[in-house]
Amino acid sequence: MIVLLIAIIFPNIVPLKTSTITLINLGGIFVIAAIGYNILLGYGGQISLGHAAFIGLGAYITANLSIRFNVHFIIALVISILVTAILGFILGLPALRLEGNYLAIATLGFGVAFEHVFMEFEKFTGGFSGLKGINPPKILGYAFKTRISMYYFILFFIVIAVIIAKNLINSKTGRALMALRDSEIAASSLGVNTAKYKTIAFVISAAYAGAAGSLFAYLYRQVYPQSFGMAVSLNLLAMIVIGGLSSISGSIIGAMFMTMLPEYIKAIPIKNGATIITGILLILTVRYCPYGINQIIQAIKGKLSMKSSKSNASIQGKEA
Repeated sequence: MIVLLIAIIFPNIVPLKTSTITLINLGGIFVIAAIGYNILLGYGGQISLGHAAFIGLGAYITANLSIRFNVHFIIALVISILVTAILGFILGLPALRLEGNYLAIATLGFGVAFEHVFMEFEKFTGGFSGLKGINPPKILGYAFKTRISMYYFILFFIVIAVIIAKNLINSKTGRALMALRDSEIAASSLGVNTAKYKTIAFVISAAYAGAAGSLFAYLYRQVYPQSFGMAVSLNLLAMIVIGGLSSISGSIIGAMFMTMLPEYIKAIPIKNGATIITGILLILTVRYCPYGINQIIQAIKGKLSMKSSKSNASIQGKEA
């Protein structure tokens, strides 16, 4: 609740450039995609290297519905989520027989295939020129045109995404996914329908990515195929690894950190500096901090809590 309150008042107390607000908005969109991806990988133990395809599909569906039919943003968002969820179900079918490196390669092929679809299927995507002129989302006649208004628009959906994810994780489905992640054989022996829950993980993750893609289209109000290449899928993986696997807060931290990082290392006179630093961070995280930045934060909280409890015990002892 405190974090949400800070997020609400943050733009009003800190003077920000339009470019910085845009970057924060983009980070918020990736927060939604990262939460969904963490449900798949962090909680479900199923890897995907083609998630950029879901984000791109959600963006293109929204763009077409907005430009050609001027539909309300809620309808466009829901349709984007439903279509990507169905596609997630289809992609989840190979996961029933594949795992590990083989599943990664299969989803990689899926992502590469859709990257070319976005470039070549001009009637739907506009080809390399993309689609422009997406109408801003409206609520009761108010249009979210400015970057600040889009900040609150995206923040609203982040809150919804977090609430849904937390409830899911604490449900029977969440417990089944974690059992599946820890050991598929053990989960199966306990009566967990592994095929069912693998598919559910892909469907949920794809739906989150589709929602993120829809918001992406409304943020920039134009969509290009170059925005949904393999780099996005790999960056999404880096977000949840560096932020923290099996953690909603880790997804938020990782998405914002990895989105803002390139902006603040532009000064480094190295070609592809952001990519190099991301790679180094991934190596260091896997080697020394397997649960990411969130692990460090939780460790600090634990130490502070211990110091506080010791201090309170000392005071109580003196009073006694």
